[in-house]
Amino acid sequence: MPRSRKLHRLSNPDTSERHAQRMLFRHLRDDTNANRGRMAKRVRELQLLLAMDPVEFEQLIARLMEAMGMKVELTARSRDGGVDVRGIDTDPFRGGNVIVQVKRYRDTVTPSAVRDLYGTLQHDRAATKGVLVTTSRFGPSSHQFVAGKPITLINGAELVGLLKHHGFHEVFAAAHHDRADDGAGDQGGDGLSGIELATEPARLLLHWTGEEEYDIAALVCQGNRALSDEHLVFYNNASTPDGSVRLVTGYGDANACLMVDFDALPADADRLVIVAAADTANRPSATMAGFAGPALILEAGADQAPAVVHLADGAETNTAMRLGRFDRDSAGNWDFTPALAGYQGGLHQAVVAYGLEVEDA
Repeated sequence: MPRSRKLHRLSNPDTSERHAQRMLFRHLRDDTNANRGRMAKRVRELQLLLAMDPVEFEQLIARLMEAMGMKVELTARSRDGGVDVRGIDTDPFRGGNVIVQVKRYRDTVTPSAVRDLYGTLQHDRAATKGVLVTTSRFGPSSHQFVAGKPITLINGAELVGLLKHHGFHEVFAAAHHDRADDGAGDQGGDGLSGIELATEPARLLLHWTGEEEYDIAALVCQGNRALSDEHLVFYNNASTPDGSVRLVTGYGDANACLMVDFDALPADADRLVIVAAADTANRPSATMAGFAGPALILEAGADQAPAVVHLADGAETNTAMRLGRFDRDSAGNWDFTPALAGYQGGLHQAVVAYGLEVEDA
């Protein structure tokens, strides 16, 4: 199992302006008993989901969707056509008709299951998006397949996080009381080792005030050059080929969300750059002036307090803005720096600055 990273906030950020603008959070490798206990608890939480009756589990997913603001319909099992739950998202920006399949699996979901959902989506005239939810995980080929397609994959760790975020704590009550010592006695006899535990990606949440909509992009780089055009994650390319960085819509109350698995980033990548851009394609007069009170929140995983960095407001003279970057050091740790920069030429200019070629429309 790959080692996870633990969140740390730098102490005393007010000592100087330089420290205040430096990194406010850090991922460090952590192999302590406390971390193993956290992962053991996650295994027990997934066990509780696996032990649920299949119909009860589908009903839980439907209740989760309702808590997220959707109108939901459970399908008849004899006529579901491979669809377990249907939902209508009424949000004017991200809304649509969603079809959902749920997989209570112990092992990695096969790519064929993901392809089957895409086939169902193509033949369902009413559906605009497909979601595959599992208690286990998805392999790199599944993430590669859904890149650029209207399909979202939610693994077991993400599902537990969503359920907790929307108030379904009672589902996991037994997991918190099974053992007083959360890090001991997990080696045998309870079947826990049968679960292939999903590595928790970090969640980068962006909030800003006002009614303006902005696009968020991430560039996976070596130094100041993106690895390839496929390593630019934005509205037209929602995932890197390996799924290590993914753009997620409709996550909680965040304006935008990126899922980042820092341990799964390519070995030759040592920088992750975050950019916000105005939607000049649909609103030619749009600028970054409405990007007010922005804050970047890092949720590194369960039982770890989120870290927050407040960023500078956008300027009317720019249509895109680099928010900051994560840099990997020689020990494999990732540091964040709020390296702000404005671009008058929008996301196009920001992308070109990192070595990508963009054809003019």
